[in-house]
Formats: sequence, structure tokens, C-alpha cells
Amino acid sequence: MGFLIQYLADAAPWVYFLCGVAALIQLYRTWQVRAERRQAIFSLERDKAVGDLYNIFVRAILILVVMGITYFTSTTLSDAVEPIIERTLDPTPQAVVLLPTPTNTPLPVTATPLTTPTAPSADVQPVATEQPPQVVTEPPTATPVPAPAVAPALCADGRASIVSPGNGAVVNGLVSLVGTAQHDNFDFYKLEYAPGNDASQGFAYFDGGQSQVVGGLLGTFNSPGYANGVYTLRLVVVDTSGNYPLPCRVTITVQN
Repeated sequence: MGFLIQYLADAAPWVYFLCGVAALIQLYRTWQVRAERRQAIFSLERDKAVGDLYNIFVRAILILVVMGITYFTSTTLSDAVEPIIERTLDPTPQAVVLLPTPTNTPLPVTATPLTTPTAPSADVQPVATEQPPQVVTEPPTATPVPAPAVAPALCADGRASIVSPGNGAVVNGLVSLVGTAQHDNFDFYKLEYAPGNDASQGFAYFDGGQSQVVGGLLGTFNSPGYANGVYTLRLVVVDTSGNYPLPCRVTITVQN
């Protein structure tokens, strides 16, 4: 249905042209019928002329209705279905469920108790036995790996801002984008991605919404659906006139 509305909006100039030609034909036909009525002698001829004028009036009303429907479709309905068509042309990749990786946990070291010697009899002299030293092994200590440096996202306008992930973050799996998307004349917002560090073009849609968000979940970036490397994500908040403030950009590194 959305594509049909968009097609009718694109063909609106031709519809206006055809309606204009039809209106000119009806005006010419009206002039002819009025001339025939003035020259009519019999009442039957005058009645026929009146019927022709009525038919011309009905056709004029139909032309106005067609032009009104075309105008409403090309202005109001076309703007309303534009976000839906954009999401259809740029589908969101399917989410991939990652299973947790099993880890090998070392078993704890169990101390073996020593056997208590029995008391020797008076006739038997005890023989001293040397016990081997007990070796206690300590579990290896894991060396902490320093986390990569993460900077805030590049957001020039507070109405379009990304709080998480930060600029330079290393991600994998499903990445939740948290931030703010609001505007006085809010229409919708969209999340886009482009390969490369701080990219300025070649962005493609991957998520979005039609409701304002303040400090909440904006969308999800499915990193397993993309090759390892550096990507630039951006948030664009669009108002009802089709304009938008400066987008907020953040650079991430995908390591699946």
C-alpha cells in the first residue's frame, strides 16, 4: 500500500495535466451546448441541452474530486509512509543468539591426611621414618587485561546523543545503543552505520523508531552480522519538515 501511495505521488503532475485537459474539453463542450440551447426551437431540443449541461457539471465535480485526492496523497500520505518505505528498503539483519563459551575451571587441591602411627610396645624400639615434605601448589593468578580507552561519542546537539557505546569501544554480539532522540517538531529517528573510522558518507539504515527517547534504549546493532573491523554509527533525529540537527557519531571496533 505504501508503494502504491508513493507511485501516485510521483505521478501527480501527470494527473494534474490530464485533469486540466479534461476541464478544457468540458468548458468547450459547455460553450457548444449553450449555443445549441439558444438556437433550439423545440422543447425536446432544449431538454436535451439541459441534460448535456447536467452531465458536464457531474464530470467537472469528478475532475475536482480526482485532483483533491491526488493532492492529499502527494502531500500528507506520502510524508506519512516515507519512513515505512525506508525501513522496508533497508531491512534490519536477523539477530544471532550467541551461546556462552565453556571455561575450564581447575579443581581445588585436596590435602591428603597423614596416618597417625601406633604406639610401639616396650620390647620393640621405634624406628624413625622421615616423612617427605608436602608440596602445596597454589592456583595460577589471572593477570588482568587493561580495557581499551573509550571516549564519549561525538554529539554536537543534545537532542541527538549516544551515551553508550563510547567512541573507540570494542564490541561483539548484540550491542545496545543508549542515548537521547528528541525534537520540538519530532517525526522519527534512525540509526545508521558505515565502514571505517569517523566515516562521513556511505551510511545504511539498521534500526530506528517513531517515538522520542530520553536517556533510554535507541536500538540494537547486530555485530555478528558484519565483518570484523572499525565502523562508524550515527543517530539522525528528523523533524516534521524533513530537516534534522547535526547527527551524533560514534566509532566502534567489531571483534566477533
